[in-house]
Amino acid sequence: MQPETNNLPQSSPSPQFPNLGNVITTDDVSQKGTGSYKADYVNWCRTMHLLHDHAPGWQFCLAYYVDNSHVWKAPNGTAYVVGYFIGPNSERTPDFPQAIMDNRNNAVAYEKVSARDLTDSHRRCLCTAAAAQFGLAWQLWAREDVENPHRGESTAAAKPAAKIEGIADKDQPLSKEDREQCLGLIKELTPDNLARFCTDFRRDHHLGPKDKVAPALTSKRHQDWMNANLKNYV
Repeated sequence: MQPETNNLPQSSPSPQFPNLGNVITTDDVSQKGTGSYKADYVNWCRTMHLLHDHAPGWQFCLAYYVDNSHVWKAPNGTAYVVGYFIGPNSERTPDFPQAIMDNRNNAVAYEKVSARDLTDSHRRCLCTAAAAQFGLAWQLWAREDVENPHRGESTAAAKPAAKIEGIADKDQPLSKEDREQCLGLIKELTPDNLARFCTDFRRDHHLGPKDKVAPALTSKRHQDWMNANLKNYV
């Protein structure tokens, strides 16, 4: 009796996708938020630049849903997008789903997805799919250290502002670096969220309705307020 043979077709080798796991450096990393809400990220435009340099010919795409929309509908009625990359020789990475989320990371209902929701999710899916398929910036998702391009040089740490005697800790002035970081975060807010931020900041710090917020953001209590509340505006 002859032994049984396996008649299943042989699987073909997986396509070789770019390995970009060691591409990013600290120069590519930005920070958003302050205090416990601070997060490192590589912005989507920088991600595209790195792909152009290190994976030429690979293009990111969003798959179409049944109605030729880029927005897909989950069984519970919330929405998501599906991204993938196409290579220079028509290679295709696996589909990568990305939930469409609001500013609190809650899934958005399919019927309520706006153009802004879609474009934001397109950028998020681009970055997460690049990490999943090519390893680009995987260190940030795994909370690993990013290689320092100036590792052979020593850099001085930023010095906190000098503490002033007789003034409460919450009223101590911010260092130049802390103040610039706070102002930078404000500049990243959308117009609607910026308007809400300014209204609430003026209310809680007893400013007039037309007072400018930036010149008033000078002390530790202002930074503490941002640490506690910024999540409501991003």
